[in-house]
Amino acid sequence: MGANQLDPVSVAIALAGVLFGPALAGVIGPYAVIFISCTVGAGWALGRRDPAARLSAAWYFLRLNATAAVVTVGLAQLTGRWLGGDDNSWLLAPIALIVGGVGDDWPRLCRWLFMRWLRFFERRAGGDGGST
Repeated sequence: MGANQLDPVSVAIALAGVLFGPALAGVIGPYAVIFISCTVGAGWALGRRDPAARLSAAWYFLRLNATAAVVTVGLAQLTGRWLGGDDNSWLLAPIALIVGGVGDDWPRLCRWLFMRWLRFFERRAGGDGGST
């Protein structure tokens, strides 16, 4: 880690190093960034929910943070490979933010992506692909 790295993961690792020691800082720092970013995104997503559902906000945040903890590192590695970079840690914050921001709309987003994927291959195979 260079002396002037100010990306969120490097800062979180430095802070975790002071609090927990260097042995744990490499694990705690990146996951702290994931949880903070996901919580910010989940706050945006919570604003889209109906007011009656706000009573379950703690469960909502817990569910989205658990999802982000499980998928963010893998998505960052896949995205980093696709972009051709060596260090994927800078992708943790934006990906966790997106995971939290999408919130409960993941099934709808996945259906939309799947339909776009089908239309793409339908057009490549010579079908009309629909006019939507």
